Formats: sequence, structure tokens, C-alpha cells
Amino acid sequence: MTGIETMLDILAELIGGSFVQGNALALCFFKTYGFVTCSHALSFSIDLKIAHYVKIPPRFTFFAQMVPTLVSTFVSVGIVSYQVHLKDICTEKAPFKFTCPNQTSFFTGVTLWGTVGPKRLWGVGGQYSETLVGFPVGIVVVVIFWVLGKYFPKNRVLRATHPVALLNGGMYWAPYNLCYIWPAVPVAFLSWIYIKKRFLTLWSKYNFVLSAAFSAGIAISAIIQFFALTYRGINMDWWGNNVVNMGCEGTACPLNKLPEGEFFGPAPGHYN
Repeated sequence: MTGIETMLDILAELIGGSFVQGNALALCFFKTYGFVTCSHALSFSIDLKIAHYVKIPPRFTFFAQMVPTLVSTFVSVGIVSYQVHLKDICTEKAPFKFTCPNQTSFFTGVTLWGTVGPKRLWGVGGQYSETLVGFPVGIVVVVIFWVLGKYFPKNRVLRATHPVALLNGGMYWAPYNLCYIWPAVPVAFLSWIYIKKRFLTLWSKYNFVLSAAFSAGIAISAIIQFFALTYRGINMDWWGNNVVNMGCEGTACPLNKLPEGEFFGPAPGHYN
């Protein structure tokens, strides 16, 4: 009901890393088939649910999903073929800011879970074994809210509070600051609280269509801006483009720095 997919990447890495410890390439395949396939299937289900809300026939929606999926397969291969030939790709000096943050995170995860292995990091006596408490805590939090909802079914606060959405919000937020999230709050309040209560028919007809239009407009605008300006090396000097490089957004501002000679974790040669 929340439209939030259950992420299986950690479970795929944990299970796969236990089976093929020391083989990062094998974990890449295991994680891809175990996580990405499920993630895409859930995305398709979410699209079908939204289409149901806006009263689009399921067969038409499924057809509209399959055709773009086929087209995007060739488009993605073409984009990757173009990007891999760029100089300094996936580095801080990459052109057009193609620093590959998602791919870097994927590589880091594969290195930790595949090469090093979950037993060393999260096994008995492992360096990060305490973080596994997050699994039972997540279950307990959901059960607590479920029990409270059973005892107080008419409580408006409990009915409007969903632990999965609350916990998932932090994942979308991190590592950005509040200014990346806050602009959506007034818009959501205007749509779901003010307009929905006063103009339900209007809201039901145009809310999801308008949301999809905003998303599509941003995507199309990004493509036009890239090829019309960025690709040609044209820079527009104004606040909207420069603010992302100001302060701690442009230059990291660590709270603490390691003294010279110390390491984050065991020093080289001292890792068991």
C-alpha cells in the first residue's frame, strides 16, 4: 500500500558473499539477478498500481511498460558504449560530472561482501557485527505500530504513521541535507491535505497525471539542457547552477580528521 519496495540488495550480498567469499565477480552476478530482477518487478507492479488509480486499463499499461523496456535496452547499451570512451570517466575529473556514484557504490559493496566477505566483517567478532541489530529492530518497530493500531484503531496519528515509510525516508534523504527534501513537503501538503479535502474530484482526476507530467518534464528538460548546453561546453553563471558547489556541498567538511598515521579500521597488515 505504501508503494515502497523492499530492498533486497543487502540480503543478496549477505547470502551471496557467504557462498562465494573471495570471488567478487561471482557476487556481481548473484547480486544482479537476486536484487535487480526483483527491484524491476516491483517497479512494474508499482506502475500497474498507479495506473489502476488513474483508471488506465491494465493491458494497455503492461504494453506501455514492455515497449519502453525493449527500447531502453538498446538505449542503455548505446549510452554505456559512449560513456566508457570518455576520458577520466568515473573519476573526480570526469567530464559532464559522470562520476558514477551508483557504480562506485556497487563496486564498494561487491568488494566488501565478495572479496572480504561477510564473515570477516559481520560474523562473530567482526568489525561491524553490531550493525546487524538493525534487522530485528526493523521487525520490532513494525510489530509495535501494528499492535498499537489494533488497540487504537481510531487514533488519527497512528493511522497516518507508517513505520516503513518513516524508515525508508532516511534512506532517500541520506547523505543529502534537508534542502534537497524540504521543497517537496509544501507541494505534497498542498496536494494531499488542502486540495484533496476541498476538491476531491479535481484531485482524483489530475493529481497523479500532474505528478507524472512533472517527472517527465524534468527528464526531458535534463536531456535538452545536456545536449544544448553542457555537451557544448556552455556554462550559465547564475545562483541555481553555482549553489551546489558552495560550502560543504562543493567541498567536504568532515567533522573529525584522522591523525597522521591512523586509519579508519585496522591498519594495513593488521586485519584478521
